[in-house]
Amino acid sequence: LEKKLRSGAFVVTAEVTPPLSATGRPINRKVRMIADYVDAANFTDNPSATPRMSSLAAALVCQQCEIEAVYQMAARDRTRMSLQSDAIGASAAGVRNILCITGDHPRLGPAPMSKLEPVDLDSIQMLWILRRMRDEGKYLDGRKLKTPPKYFLGAAASPYASIPRYQALRAEKKINAGAQFFQTQLVYDFGPFEAWLEELDKRNLLGRVYILAGVGPLRSVRAAHYMNDEVPGVVIPKPVMDRMENAADPAEEGIQIALEIIDRLKRTPGISGIHIMAVGWEQVIPRLVTESGLRQVPEPARVEAD
Repeated sequence: LEKKLRSGAFVVTAEVTPPLSATGRPINRKVRMIADYVDAANFTDNPSATPRMSSLAAALVCQQCEIEAVYQMAARDRTRMSLQSDAIGASAAGVRNILCITGDHPRLGPAPMSKLEPVDLDSIQMLWILRRMRDEGKYLDGRKLKTPPKYFLGAAASPYASIPRYQALRAEKKINAGAQFFQTQLVYDFGPFEAWLEELDKRNLLGRVYILAGVGPLRSVRAAHYMNDEVPGVVIPKPVMDRMENAADPAEEGIQIALEIIDRLKRTPGISGIHIMAVGWEQVIPRLVTESGLRQVPEPARVEAD
């Protein structure tokens, strides 16, 4: 992923939710479905504070399919010790991309919920610790690492969570701590998104980080309202909501909206790629990527006649 971004290529990553069961078959199936259309697959780390297969295990299953993985690490579930241990293990296993997030609060999870004390770390502290381990070869306590880990560090960005200036300031802290790429929250409203990019530019940050903008095809009117009303950091403007509500086929309209968003993102300065979050609708990813012109449809292997 890092090599492609450094080359200037417009990259495509996609989110895959690990299964609720102890089998790698669902991941294997989904990853192979999107393999020819994405540069890497991103595996969530117990979203909504609900236990699933670990992100690291899912990333390893993905790489067995010879597809690059992005290992998501939530601070919510980690102490300083487990963070360092997990990162070293991931590097030893060949996982090169780590996305650091704070994670959804435990109160969002099913009962009985975890203890609600403040977490030991946040995403900015995670980035700083992991960057120091990689670049200086030191544990947090100062001990030297005989073989420092190797990884490409990422973080989440939420342009709509508050006014653009505040979110740009938080992004700057993450970049200073070690973030090399961002995967943003879903983009539906370009006004605030472009205002956020302008604030990054004022701080001379656009040349210091790769930005992968979040794209999410809306599958139904109900899904659109849920995303807008219940998912922090997601804003669906009225024109988009009206299109979904008035559409004869909301799923098809959602795909067309996503394609329009991708087309605009391709032409937006400072954007290095897209991150598709289809939320259980992974089968739509090949269509989005091919119809947007980001990839060509792979040709089937030809068999020469005798």
